[in-house]
Amino acid sequence: MHKQIRVALAVIATILMGVNTANASKSKEPRERAMKTTENSQWTTHCVGRFLIDLPPDAEYVGGHFEYGFAKIERRAMDQSQFQKEVESFEKHLRETKHKSGTSLLLKRDVLDESSRVFGYWDRDDQDVAIDLSGYRWINGQRYLARSGADPDRLDGAAMRLRAILNNLQPIQNSAPTTKGFCIDHVMIADDGSSKNENLNMRFRLKNHPDIVVDLATNRNSGSPPESLLSRKPSVFSGLGLLGATLGGVQNIREGDRKIGDHPGQEWLLKAPNDQGQQAHLFTWEAPGLHRDPLHPQIRIDLQSGNSDGGLDPIPISMTDQQMLELWEKILKSLRLRPTDGGQDPTATKPLPVSDSSNALPLGELARTGASCPQTGYWQCPEPDVHGSTRLFRQGFAMPPAIVKRDLSFMERVRGANPEISTNTVWRLVRYAEPSNTLEPPTLLNNGAGPSSET
Repeated sequence: MHKQIRVALAVIATILMGVNTANASKSKEPRERAMKTTENSQWTTHCVGRFLIDLPPDAEYVGGHFEYGFAKIERRAMDQSQFQKEVESFEKHLRETKHKSGTSLLLKRDVLDESSRVFGYWDRDDQDVAIDLSGYRWINGQRYLARSGADPDRLDGAAMRLRAILNNLQPIQNSAPTTKGFCIDHVMIADDGSSKNENLNMRFRLKNHPDIVVDLATNRNSGSPPESLLSRKPSVFSGLGLLGATLGGVQNIREGDRKIGDHPGQEWLLKAPNDQGQQAHLFTWEAPGLHRDPLHPQIRIDLQSGNSDGGLDPIPISMTDQQMLELWEKILKSLRLRPTDGGQDPTATKPLPVSDSSNALPLGELARTGASCPQTGYWQCPEPDVHGSTRLFRQGFAMPPAIVKRDLSFMERVRGANPEISTNTVWRLVRYAEPSNTLEPPTLLNNGAGPSSET
């Protein structure tokens, strides 16, 4: 039972959070020299996505995950000669490796300038369904790599979208840039907020309190907002088994609705035993956001104590409950939308124009029954729907159930039972709607009641 209790915090974090456990270097500062973090007024402002947040001056960025325009973006420090060597080595491998079709793995190569490249390629010699794309750009001693994928017949459009992302990367000149865009790792993607896909997860560790980490995450909703934070409590304690059912070792400090700025959300502050049996803190605030609103995405802030992810040696909890609460309040209240003047730095790169179809969700996007349709187009369900398994739906309308026929028993036929039943399903985007179709509401279904215009 004691072992069960010690892993309580880890189970809660896994089920409830799903945060990035990025590596961090071990701090060599002695505990006795740790500053009184909550009393320091000279906090540092950080640009996170489309928001600003203030953190203690000893908060060090230790890692994160970033996605924008359906491309995953990563950064690595290197000089320009290292960058050129990496890009040339990658291209050489693609050119010299044969695909099963007899051609090389390399399918497309775009050169934007001496510091930017885009490649479309087969990742394996037996690959033939989806093409991989990698876009490289070097900026001020940092290599940025953007990865995405595409159907073979959509390679050119996908490459253009990747070029647009690379072209729009701009160094962040100060902690609170005023031009429009999405801040990630050391750079901002200049845009007008029209991207339909953007999310990030960033971790900071306090240098003078290395057991304490702050996780920040935003995720633009492509469909309906998720269920609220506190409504997921049953699944948390279910994951803890008997321990969770009795709340053994888990202490609730505070929970309830809490609005930050114009972002309604909920907070849940608790303590639970970590792997070392210490009573560690896990404070969480989460706002579900709105549908497809870049200024109201899902937002999540987590504050943990007793964290030793990344190979750190476990140390005692370095803050009291009161200190953690003071730190939490100051961090949470500092969250605000980044103000922009709408202008552009005249020395900055002008955003690359993107075609009207560039913001379309990728084929294969899934939407369950009852969810808001995230993309106008043709959607397919696995069931033999009586209206056709492939149907045309308009963005914003509720995805319907599948209507299927069933064999009736003799008594059911006598009673006149309906042979058609509805069943919840998961729809898959298989084709985009032509412009002419998107302008003709009568051909688009929104309630599953009538036949589709194509089956």
